[in-house]
Amino acid sequence: MKAEPGVLPLFRRLTSIPTAPFREAAVSGKALEWIRANLGARVKVRRARGGFIVSYRGAGPGPALCLAAHLDHPAFDLLKVSRAGAAARLRGGLPPHLLAGARVEAFARAPKDNRPLARGVLGPRPKKDGGPWTIRWTEAPKAGAKLDFAVLALPACEVSRGWLLSRSVDDLLGCAISLEAMRRLAKARAKVNLTVLLNRAEEVGFIGALDMLRSEILSARDSYLSIESSRELPGSKPGRGPTIRLGDKATAFDPNLTALLDDAAAVLRGRGTAVQRLRLTGGTCEATAYLAFGYEAGGVAIPLVNYHNGWGARAVAPEKVRLSDVEGGVRLLVEASKLFGARVLRGALRERLEKRHDRERGAL
Repeated sequence: MKAEPGVLPLFRRLTSIPTAPFREAAVSGKALEWIRANLGARVKVRRARGGFIVSYRGAGPGPALCLAAHLDHPAFDLLKVSRAGAAARLRGGLPPHLLAGARVEAFARAPKDNRPLARGVLGPRPKKDGGPWTIRWTEAPKAGAKLDFAVLALPACEVSRGWLLSRSVDDLLGCAISLEAMRRLAKARAKVNLTVLLNRAEEVGFIGALDMLRSEILSARDSYLSIESSRELPGSKPGRGPTIRLGDKATAFDPNLTALLDDAAAVLRGRGTAVQRLRLTGGTCEATAYLAFGYEAGGVAIPLVNYHNGWGARAVAPEKVRLSDVEGGVRLLVEASKLFGARVLRGALRERLEKRHDRERGAL
């Protein structure tokens, strides 16, 4: 049976199993199932160590707009496991000042669903940053259970009064938004070139994206947009639309891509869809990595409450976003994709200059 289209059904599918840095095999399988059911022969999927490259070529040769999202969320690697508890290493930026006493659930390396093999409670914050956390089991693992990682015991996916809540909005929602934008364009047989990058291990320093960049399997002619949910800030508030990301904590983003997104936003505002724009300095995203390696990069973010399950909150909590912002994000990416082919961005300009050089280089 063909999977139901839309961001929310896809997000439910992606969150039907837990994820963690370097532990993305299970969620990747869910994404690939959806791609086969909803995109099928209209796209090409390439596997790489750093993740997956999903390409729709509706405009033939030429540059593509690439939407980069990541499959992981901060979690704990289990280092030593006993019948009483475990030692664990935090992978990613969960709020350490809120974690002592928080409930966790433990899983095998490639879980089949959200049923944990053990449940426990985190001990005191380690005296040294980066030191191991202790977990005391409240429901011990069965004999022979192969525990590998643990996540905070929070809802996988809930909808309440226009809010979408989850332990891992960042960045499984970015994956869902990007793929849903591709589905709509492919269904319409749009004459656009669009690529979705589903990257691994972003939460520990963009490792999946860096592996793709350093292996040179990505095209320098393409333009890259980081698609994330990012911590709410004044000027990027839930319920006021997706945010065109002018930069992050480390870098200002490419002005030509920002102009493309601005034009797409103007079209949407004319149809009653709100869009915000702001430099989001609450953290860094993969666009910074693409820029550092000489690629044209920008970003779109969905304003996020309880970033990484608690930053800005008083206790560990699910991340949450407004569903209206989610739909606005899909619309923004669809419109930007339609406008992309007519723009002289870096890839098109490079092709134009190479042709000029080919014609005249004999005179040098």
